[in-house]
Amino acid sequence: MGANGKTGGAVARILLDQERPVRVVLRPGRSGEEWESLGAEVAHADVRDVEALTGAFTGARAVYVLNPPDYAGDDMLASARAVAGAYATAIEAAGTRTVALSSIGAQHAQGTGNIVTTHILEQALAPVGASFVRAGNFMTNWLPSLPALRDGVLPSFFAPLDRPIPHVAVPDIAATVVRELQRSDSRTVELAAAADYSPNDVAAAYAHALGRPVTAQVVERGQWHQAHADMGLPPAAIGNWLEMWEGFNTGHILFESAPERGRTTMEDFAKAAIARTEMAQ
Repeated sequence: MGANGKTGGAVARILLDQERPVRVVLRPGRSGEEWESLGAEVAHADVRDVEALTGAFTGARAVYVLNPPDYAGDDMLASARAVAGAYATAIEAAGTRTVALSSIGAQHAQGTGNIVTTHILEQALAPVGASFVRAGNFMTNWLPSLPALRDGVLPSFFAPLDRPIPHVAVPDIAATVVRELQRSDSRTVELAAAADYSPNDVAAAYAHALGRPVTAQVVERGQWHQAHADMGLPPAAIGNWLEMWEGFNTGHILFESAPERGRTTMEDFAKAAIARTEMAQ
């Protein structure tokens, strides 16, 4: 699932590079020509369509699923329950092993905002024997700040600025998912980057990549709602985002144990991100 997104696409490409048979599941109406040219089978299914999902999953040794948050919907949690329920029914019917993308803090049923969607997913898929990869904050989540970074500022909803937050890079998630897809047992893997990074650390990494000073600055709590509205988020979604930031800042959103460590550093990620944007200009 999610082959046209970040982690799903990375997982599919690793498996194809390993010359393993891969079936990507795309949304109805999406072209699969690019994936077919790479050697993948293509199926189409909406994430709420149990019959289509069952057909897409049947015959697979293992399935990678994720529950994309419905930011545009009126009730993101209701949407998450519908998707998780459809997955669970289809997985049981297809009789396939499953690895699901989850998140730091997914052990909590409340107080985590958007992350509650991964708790819902875990609760639905645990009875069908799924494994879960709980990822730290995606390094890619800083990329929308690139224009501000070029102006020397890193706006941060994380506070205080010197407190390290578990991060992770997509290649490390994909490598872990590929490994877990090939296991036969069910377990939860908590995954972080080579180190944890505070907003100050992130600013320093981008300063080095840009070759100019960058300073992290806290977005004050009173500005959060308007800042998210300015991002184009619908009113129904904003509250979940604010609750998530508060969950991180109060220490509620944490891993349950010491996480596995990926290879990617924030310095390497920032350097590659700046190089890609400069090539595109």
